[in-house]
Amino acid sequence: MSQRPLWSAVSLAAIAIAQAVPAMAEEIRNEIVVTSIKDTGEDALGVTVLERSELEARQFQDLSTLSYTAPNVSLDPIGTFKGVANFSIRGLGINSSIPSIDPSVGIFVDGVYMGINAGTVFDALDVERVDILRGPQGVAFGRNTTGGAVLVRTGDPSWEWQGHARAGIEVPVDHGRGGPMVSLRSVVSGPLSDSIAIRLGALYSDDSGYFRNSFDGADFGAARTTVLRGAIAFRPATSFTLTVKGEWTGSDGDGAATHNNGQNPRDEFRLSINQPGFYDSESGFVTAKAELELGQGKLTNVFGWRQYDLSTRNDIDSSPEKIFESDTFTAQEQWSNELYYAADYGMLTLTAGGYLFHQDVGYEETRDLSAFGSPTSYGGGRQDHDVYGLYGQADLNLGTGLVASAGLRWSREEKEAAITYVRPRAPCSAIDASCPVTGENAPGENNGFTDERSWSNLSPRLALAYEGTAGTRLEASWTRGYRSGGYNLRITQPQAFEQVAAGLGTPSFDEERVDTYELGGAWQSSDGLARISAAAYWTEVAGLQREINVPSASSGLAQSVYNTADARILGGEVEAAINPAPALQLAAHLGYTDADYREVFFDINSDGVIDSADRDLELPRVPKWSFGGSLNYYVELGGMGRLTANGFYQHRSRYAYTDNNWGYNSASDRLDASLALAVEGTGLTVTLYGRNLLDQLQFGGDTQLPFAGGPYSDGDNEPFDPAPAAGTFSPLLKGRSVGLELSAQF
Repeated sequence: MSQRPLWSAVSLAAIAIAQAVPAMAEEIRNEIVVTSIKDTGEDALGVTVLERSELEARQFQDLSTLSYTAPNVSLDPIGTFKGVANFSIRGLGINSSIPSIDPSVGIFVDGVYMGINAGTVFDALDVERVDILRGPQGVAFGRNTTGGAVLVRTGDPSWEWQGHARAGIEVPVDHGRGGPMVSLRSVVSGPLSDSIAIRLGALYSDDSGYFRNSFDGADFGAARTTVLRGAIAFRPATSFTLTVKGEWTGSDGDGAATHNNGQNPRDEFRLSINQPGFYDSESGFVTAKAELELGQGKLTNVFGWRQYDLSTRNDIDSSPEKIFESDTFTAQEQWSNELYYAADYGMLTLTAGGYLFHQDVGYEETRDLSAFGSPTSYGGGRQDHDVYGLYGQADLNLGTGLVASAGLRWSREEKEAAITYVRPRAPCSAIDASCPVTGENAPGENNGFTDERSWSNLSPRLALAYEGTAGTRLEASWTRGYRSGGYNLRITQPQAFEQVAAGLGTPSFDEERVDTYELGGAWQSSDGLARISAAAYWTEVAGLQREINVPSASSGLAQSVYNTADARILGGEVEAAINPAPALQLAAHLGYTDADYREVFFDINSDGVIDSADRDLELPRVPKWSFGGSLNYYVELGGMGRLTANGFYQHRSRYAYTDNNWGYNSASDRLDASLALAVEGTGLTVTLYGRNLLDQLQFGGDTQLPFAGGPYSDGDNEPFDPAPAAGTFSPLLKGRSVGLELSAQF
């Protein structure tokens, strides 16, 4: 393992040597325009591209700000642990805060895959562009992109001096809410010489807490975040560029804003908890991208390293009584290296590359159920994770507007785990390996296990596209992708787990296979002022991978990860935009998804049998409808400047959160708006904005508990029943707020 990062050094050295050799590359550099399969554009089907100007119009804070941007897309945080993404696209996503479960929607920052979802939804600094890709991306981006991918591009060093800064305050405006959030951001960039440029940035935000804890009357939800970033670009030759970026992020604050649907009305922003808890996270992130124009194409190497630590304490019972509290710690370190070549030979374009990825992940948990007289539980696990990949795609122009594409990725994945069951035991640390993984914790109850497993497969893609002469494009494709198998690091019911593992012949859960068939088209007017695109897709999911959450009298909450079913997802999307006047831009989108179980292998609703009641459940995280639109209008104010109005709206249908459908989110209508005045000749812009102006309540999760019930509990758990049997752990997402921001370009 320790010698594998040499691949990165060798790749970078190879590019550095190669750039010094072919002088012809310098001569033709300005003529080379190469598009690889990793490049996307606004005209690509199933892709939403948000450039810096639109991100600023949406008052972009973090990736969850874009949750209501595109059809069939949900970029929500889970809320259990601050900064953890639970993204879902086209009905494929996860409901988990623990790092052992790989995503269905991959997050890539400057070309580097984020190995776990934790730490990906903090305040963002200097984001240049975000691409939201819908549908499997297995050939171009590898495993864990079965639902899609979110590509984040940060600002590169510039070859002329420039900078920008933003300062803002945002406050809740409804009675009974918390306090303000203030934020400061600044970036400066420019050349140090003809061949070296730098970019430096800093961010600080202080959220005093959006919610009000009725237990003590204090503001709740505090979060303080600091981001420091630096980048340097080397351009020793006109055909070669090396860009290195580094970022440090530190964030801390209160624990989860845990609403209890048994003790509080489901549709009110109300919480009362005796344990405020905390979160404390720190991460370091480095990327290095080398690009060399070589022959008819470009050779690119992307190296990434990341280290992330997160500690938390939460009031799981979500009540003013001490019943169930939990501490967790997550530790992750990853590195990856990718080398690929993209070339354009006229009728034929090619992309081919290789990929290496390694990460060490650790998770440990403490469960305090002492109110029931139970000893404190300790446990968790460690996992080593390696991925090797080779891929390529060829696009052949057949003439008369037809382009045929064929791509294939070979991937091998290896995981090795050491698991300690989360059970009453003496204090220990799973991450530090002081928790036992062999022997017995109690007579007849094992401490845990060690195991390793590997998976190898091929992910193909076939597509046929037609480019018409009147701004039209038609495309049909078939794509296969895989979501990683692995091990559950949080096992609280060892006997039940071992029975299932014995039947399966392995303690691991298997990978998930996704096949998507898609047909789409796009049209753009000759003047570029109107465009529309539409797509229909059919997705077959084999071995659907789910985390099952059920109340447990002994452990508070039992969470198990299994391949529960095969499923079929049908859907469609339409996006349109028009500029009816130079100062007016209108856009709209519509998404529909119908997801059903085809075959069920697991007792999803926990009634003791596998039958039609399981098959009739709705797949979690799949709103049937999503539709909305945006408006951008500006007016010139003579010598004063320009006044710009923006409005963004999306409706999202009700959807299940838990697999048994006991937990869910109601339908919501999200409305954001802003009014910005750019002062002529100063580079200053003053913006008044509002988020979630209709004050729609949504939960990051909604999990039933066996205790902490109240006046809104009815003793029964039923799908989509607003009254739970007892209490719930339901982290709140923010409601209505307004803000004022001053920004400057210099």
